[in-house]
Amino acid sequence: MKSARLVVAAALTALSVVAAPRIARAQGTATIDVPRDVPFPAAPLITVRASGFPGPPSARMIRLRLALDELFGLVLYDSTKAGDVATFSMIKLLPENRDIFVEAFVLDTNGIPIHRVFQLAGHTGPHLQLISPSALSGVTFLNRRPTFRWRSAVVTTPPGPWLYELSIIETATLVTRTFNVATDTVFTVPVDLEASTPYRWKVIARLFNGLAIDSAVAVGNSTFTIQPSDAVVKTLLYQNFPNPFPAPSSQSTCFWFDLKTSGKVELTIHDLRGHRVRTMIPGQLPGDLVAGRYGRASELDGTGCDPRLQWDGTADDGRVVPPGVYLLRFKADGVAETMKKILFRGQ
Repeated sequence: MKSARLVVAAALTALSVVAAPRIARAQGTATIDVPRDVPFPAAPLITVRASGFPGPPSARMIRLRLALDELFGLVLYDSTKAGDVATFSMIKLLPENRDIFVEAFVLDTNGIPIHRVFQLAGHTGPHLQLISPSALSGVTFLNRRPTFRWRSAVVTTPPGPWLYELSIIETATLVTRTFNVATDTVFTVPVDLEASTPYRWKVIARLFNGLAIDSAVAVGNSTFTIQPSDAVVKTLLYQNFPNPFPAPSSQSTCFWFDLKTSGKVELTIHDLRGHRVRTMIPGQLPGDLVAGRYGRASELDGTGCDPRLQWDGTADDGRVVPPGVYLLRFKADGVAETMKKILFRGQ
């Protein structure tokens, strides 16, 4: 029984020798200065200071190790520098959301450890985290150029700084707009996004002086839509203009309508007996349309006339219809049919 205990004790002693270098006792102390950031930086700057040891600083070296466990079985960083004061930085990022342990050895000129200091440095966080919008359910912006915010782990330069790329993806079509954001963590989209269209967003962070493997990607938790103050609140057919026509301002008349929700649309012109004269939609535009405003030449200021929704007084077969009163019929959004009177003066 006694011999078995001796074997176990010998084995534990051997393991301790492998886990850490043997320390030769010497006069002096050492301290480790680690960042106080919470969470702990992904690429920290750490300084070790040795004092009270005999002889000049050139007679000593400092070795620093970082690990994921107290026994230093999973070493992440190991570097040695000469002198009594040494500052260490790293190119490779520390793992996300982990405790980081740090130890420093003071070595003599032969590389033999004469002093060791050990401590828990801190707990890392995510390399990249989206801040807003980040709700679990759908988010609505009240303008067409929303602002996005995110944060990234603290890093030194090198391997930093972080460089960002923001992407906005239409969920239905997967059409993607990508913007290079440089080093900012707040970005306002410089172009108008479509109203009533679901989007997702993501950010890619890359280190300017780092390794490609250390890039970080974060994707928004939910979709977002644009609902600006000028968004369509009601499906509506406007009176055509000019009316009557032709007029000094135009030889054709223009049709405007608003569509609150996406769906099937019919826009047709009939004579007073109900006979269809001209089909505008489907035809000039597809029969399935997304929510929005139609007929305007400019989406930005809502003016002018879209040439696809102009009528010059001709029928589907190209003939010019007789002067008189015609009816503009509009069906959309599951609402009852809407009609407007058109007065055609003839050509």
